[in-house]
Amino acid sequence: MAVVNLLYGDAGPMAALGLGVRLAAIALPCVLAVLTSDPTETADALVQRLRVPERPALGVLAALRLVPLLAEQWRTLTLARRARGLEAGGRPAAAVRLFAGKVFALLVRAVRTGTQLAAAMDARGFGTGPRTRARYSVWTGADTALLAATAAVLAAAYGLSLWLGAWRPLFA
Repeated sequence: MAVVNLLYGDAGPMAALGLGVRLAAIALPCVLAVLTSDPTETADALVQRLRVPERPALGVLAALRLVPLLAEQWRTLTLARRARGLEAGGRPAAAVRLFAGKVFALLVRAVRTGTQLAAAMDARGFGTGPRTRARYSVWTGADTALLAATAAVLAAAYGLSLWLGAWRPLFA
């Protein structure tokens, strides 16, 4: 996003840098949470601790469970393209074109998988009302540490954006 904002935006390089830092500050804690948390426990905590409605929490659970499937599909796409002889052969422009094609193919596959999963979950009545709890979410010190670190990273990113003069309210 920072590169796109730098190339096509009108606010200048400092605004692009500020945007990139803010986006990284939002994405980094999300990636850390996904890598270090069990999907089922995450969904339970969303519903029980944060009072998120069950349908979006179940969507988060389904998405987190599908991440390994997407990684396997990426590997399959790579092998299929290699078997067809579609390789860059040391040409950077061809590598970018092939990468974009693989990303698009993965996006199409992810949308198809998500649509099928959503229909299956609706047919089984997921998210239609209150459910009983098999597990209860327990708040731990690691949860507190993750929230504190997230707040610190976000504060640092916004502080850097303010210091660079690149921060602008979204709806100003």
